[in-house]
Amino acid sequence: MASWAEGSTFACKTKPNGDQYNRAINICHTLPSSSPFIQVEIPSFKTVITSNTDMQATCLVHTYFDATITWLIDGKAVTKTATREKNATHIISNLSVSSTQWENMKNVTCKAEHKCFTSAEKTINIAGCPVNTPLVEIRRSLTDLPKRDSAVFECDIKQLSSCNLFIALEVNRGEILEKKHYNFAEGSVAKLSISSQFIVPQKYWMKDQTFTCKVIQGSSKTFHSNSISNIFVDPSMELLLVPSKGSESQTLSCSGWSFNPHIKWLSESQERSPTSTNISMSVDGRVRVTSQLVIDQSEWKKGNNFTCEVSDRSLNTSITKTISLCSETPSSSQLVGVYVQGPLPQLTESKEHVTITCLLVGPNLSDFSITWRVGGSKIPESYGVLTNLSVSHNNGTETRQSFLKVLAVDWDAHTNISCEGKHPCSNHGNEDHISKSRDFLEPTVKIIQPTASELSKSDILTLVCLVSEYFPANIIVHWEEDGRTLASSHYVNSPPWKYSGSSSYSMSSRLNISKTEATRSTYSCVVKQESSKAPVKDNITDVFASVIYSQPSVYLFQGSNELVCLVFGFSPVSINITWFQNGGTEPLNYNTSEPHRGPDGKFSVKSHLYLSQEIFLPGVVFTCRVIHANTTLSRNISKPDTMKYCNLFDNIVHADVNEDTAEESWNVAFTLTGFFIIATIYGIIVTLFKVSTCHLIV
Repeated sequence: MASWAEGSTFACKTKPNGDQYNRAINICHTLPSSSPFIQVEIPSFKTVITSNTDMQATCLVHTYFDATITWLIDGKAVTKTATREKNATHIISNLSVSSTQWENMKNVTCKAEHKCFTSAEKTINIAGCPVNTPLVEIRRSLTDLPKRDSAVFECDIKQLSSCNLFIALEVNRGEILEKKHYNFAEGSVAKLSISSQFIVPQKYWMKDQTFTCKVIQGSSKTFHSNSISNIFVDPSMELLLVPSKGSESQTLSCSGWSFNPHIKWLSESQERSPTSTNISMSVDGRVRVTSQLVIDQSEWKKGNNFTCEVSDRSLNTSITKTISLCSETPSSSQLVGVYVQGPLPQLTESKEHVTITCLLVGPNLSDFSITWRVGGSKIPESYGVLTNLSVSHNNGTETRQSFLKVLAVDWDAHTNISCEGKHPCSNHGNEDHISKSRDFLEPTVKIIQPTASELSKSDILTLVCLVSEYFPANIIVHWEEDGRTLASSHYVNSPPWKYSGSSSYSMSSRLNISKTEATRSTYSCVVKQESSKAPVKDNITDVFASVIYSQPSVYLFQGSNELVCLVFGFSPVSINITWFQNGGTEPLNYNTSEPHRGPDGKFSVKSHLYLSQEIFLPGVVFTCRVIHANTTLSRNISKPDTMKYCNLFDNIVHADVNEDTAEESWNVAFTLTGFFIIATIYGIIVTLFKVSTCHLIV
């Protein structure tokens, strides 16, 4: 039978009537000889992923022949023996492979061979379909956030191939908490997206746990997501004061971060309802809760404590922070500058009351209280006290003024008046005090003369009045034009200041005047002090005289060894003086002084021509030429042949002024001689010693 089943041929020979007959037969002639149908079954993707035992492949060959079954792995015949079962119509062969070897296999082949048919085989692709590298992310589930009672993670996979896959939640890159299997039908979309949720058991709610999504697809290809770690940690929080300047309410903001945070507000041991609450989740999986509490500004100003408690019921932990006006106000901001100023001088005359001013300088002055005391007694706010709102400045500080009306008799009695600024969080306030002074220093008043450069730059000029060395600091300064008081909008007064080491005060006042409106006006800087019987003032007249055109006067004087050309009464200051001999064009050696400005704003200047006996001869004419603006003036002088008269002064010679200057009279000569004595460096005494004989020529 074995030979028959293997396909051996059996022959029969006969010789009837002497004739020989042969007949041969085998199993191939008795059964259909077509190639058999082969069916191979392999473990499912789920079995391969979840089982740790050997994988088994089954080959079912539909044949009547006792065929030989051979297994091939990746084209190589398997040497080990596979199990085999045979019945009348089928052969069943089972091949066992370790799970590790199976994961590395690409294909498996079952091959059937027999003499009665052409060999047949069936190959199964184990590697599966081609697998793309997917995008795998892990995050907290936003949809489950409102439940707030469980730990739900979401694995989000994009750009998946249409192959069966497993998704697992892995803790600490080792332990699998839960697996989920997905099957795809053939012909599915090339790239798929899947989101799968996993619930984390409470025993894993610990600080040092790391959670990762693991994806297995195709021939056991594995992909991991980013990790979420340190999610089950103690809550953290931030408590802030929201700026609400100028509002009647104050807003507090509290934010808490944790796995499952909750916020509760407390004030003075009483729970407060929040105004608003916002819940969000960050990329690290932690939940953020932000809550705001709006309170009245008056309640905040009292310094009450407000507490925010952030708790995590999942972890059974909580933390708190407290905020108040005092906690938010640093020590440096609890200090304030206090300056008290007495009444203005004119307000003390024929008045029943005088006004004392208190100035506070510092940050957030609306938090400070202001307390007045007269003679040590506290003055209630309802009694003659007016306090303005704070005024902000660009340097970050604020100023605030408070005014107190005091009886004039109390002020005249030198009663001590004090003002205290105190922050509610400080145990001590800052104080300044004042009383009517018993000692006075009368001020020195001086209007600073403008320079020629200042006068020529613009038609608008600023006059500066310097008031110095006075006490006390409280004075009144105003300006007058020709005795008429100018409005305060025309000038600016500086605050008083003290020089280092000085006990007296100084200040300045600046007045703007116009060249066109103040041609010859007299301006006065007037200072009045509380104790002064009459104002102290300084005057300036014809301010712009030095820049308004005025034709010069020119006179020529003769000394023993020099000539002097005196030019005066001119403006503006620019002028040119040159000397010539006998009408020549070559300038001589001379020296001209700098112009001097007189009290009237006009200028004078002297030019000296030094002479030697060799050049100062009778008949030689010397000329002093003066060019000012568009005017040219010349004066000539020559040495006479004889000297007949004795006089006190040097010779003054005949002078022609552009053909229209008449001959001077004796009276004019004596007047000019007197002016010469005052204006020139050559005094009378020097001339008496130097000159023994002289003659005056008109």
